[in-house]
Amino acid sequence: MLAMHMANELLDLPTSALTLALGAAAVGLAIHRLRGQLPPEKLPLLGVLGAFVFAAQMINFSLPLLPGTSAHLGGAVLLAILLGPSAAIVVMTAVLMVQCLLFQDGGLLALGCNIINMGVVPALAGGWIYRRLLGRPESAGGTRRYLACWAACTVGVAAGAALVPVETLMGGRLLIDARDFLAVMLGLHLVIGLIEGTITSAVLGFLARVRPAVLGLSAPPSQTTPRSRWDRLAMPLPLLATALLLAGLGSWFASAHPDGLEWSLLRGGEHSTLAQPTGLAATIDRWQKRWSLMTDYTRRDQPLGQESAQNSSPPAVQSAWPNPDGWKSLAGLVGTLATLAALAGISQVLRTRRHARHADHAP
Repeated sequence: MLAMHMANELLDLPTSALTLALGAAAVGLAIHRLRGQLPPEKLPLLGVLGAFVFAAQMINFSLPLLPGTSAHLGGAVLLAILLGPSAAIVVMTAVLMVQCLLFQDGGLLALGCNIINMGVVPALAGGWIYRRLLGRPESAGGTRRYLACWAACTVGVAAGAALVPVETLMGGRLLIDARDFLAVMLGLHLVIGLIEGTITSAVLGFLARVRPAVLGLSAPPSQTTPRSRWDRLAMPLPLLATALLLAGLGSWFASAHPDGLEWSLLRGGEHSTLAQPTGLAATIDRWQKRWSLMTDYTRRDQPLGQESAQNSSPPAVQSAWPNPDGWKSLAGLVGTLATLAALAGISQVLRTRRHARHADHAP
């Protein structure tokens, strides 16, 4: 409940309204800038990379320096490096909306916070740091690229995490010392950022070989000649296949440990508790449970439209690893394909509007 995917219980109505407005404004500005900034050849990557990020977020990994805790990839910094901050914000928004509406992963009242914390801030901060440290892509060596990537991920992820205590305290919902909360969030997410930097560096290394132009690098002579349709799919197809494998099978190998904040609260004593949802937060919670397709990526115990009993008590600790789960695989595949479809639709709209604008300016 206290992971970067914030829940309805963490906010009051004014804070929720403010963050939803700020998140909507940021996404609107990002879409406006995206219409003229993203090259046409990168538009198809919105859906593929969004599907990859959704699937990667399903796999929690254990934190080596903090036994008993787990975390998952964010993805906003990777998207900012490959597509630019505006595209990263749009893609992360689509991922977060699919998670929220289909699987109740993150509260509807907290959607603005999640967009800001996991999309806007990491994309802007991480993308800026990467560009500043990298310099000219053609003259930067592989080591410099990887160090810039690690720094961008570490700062971007930690900056987004630092906003969670601020937003929660604004809502007056969390009964925990503010300094302890901030220290735990920053400490955990600095470690997570370093791990995310390693994963992001691996993806960049793969792309530097198969599609160097995506990173602003000069292509070898073999890639400067006109490419066939299959050549152009050399990057999207492996990423999409990887996303489907991660969502369908990789989720079986996700860590069974609670995420970092859940772990810290379990060991924080009786004062580290979350205020019970009341009023609008409780109403929104019930609405999400009734209409989420597979709450928490599991099989519904009630028909759609009826309130599910899931999540009414703390989940049992997973006793086996790996944990083959056909319903979780199905949820992962559905979410991956839903994200792909949503972003493919956005890409098509952007492409159509760009063509129309060019036609209007044609002599």
